[in-house]
Amino acid sequence: MAELPRTKLAKLPRMADFALWATACETALWPSGTFWSAYCGNRDEAVDDVIEADPIAAAVRAMMSARTEWTGTASELLGALDEMAGERVAKAKSWPDGARALAGRLRCASTFLRNVGIKVAFLKEKDRSRTRLILLAIALPRTQAPRLRE
Repeated sequence: MAELPRTKLAKLPRMADFALWATACETALWPSGTFWSAYCGNRDEAVDDVIEADPIAAAVRAMMSARTEWTGTASELLGALDEMAGERVAKAKSWPDGARALAGRLRCASTFLRNVGIKVAFLKEKDRSRTRLILLAIALPRTQAPRLRE
């Protein structure tokens, strides 16, 4: 506990107090950096599990593995994902039946996709057509904050 005032993390995770306490105490039990490595590994594994459990997020990840950017409407994206997923998946009850449902599911999955390096943005066309676009782009995944000590 004497290490707690000197313990610093470059970026605080969601459970900041827990991470600081565990990092301060870790050298009593393990080599320095062990806790942060395990914490980040568990978090990354949880994100992968969520993406694999969501057919839309999994299809977006698969689609973006072959490209760096995609822009279009929700209807166009649904068509592209239908084609990629195949008829069996596209007919499943868990698959969205329209553009609005797809956009909602994509909004829910965007945080997890961002963690694996896929940026999801919802844009409006600048002209008066009121067309809404979805931008998918490969971005650098969130880096795991290294441990800093003063």
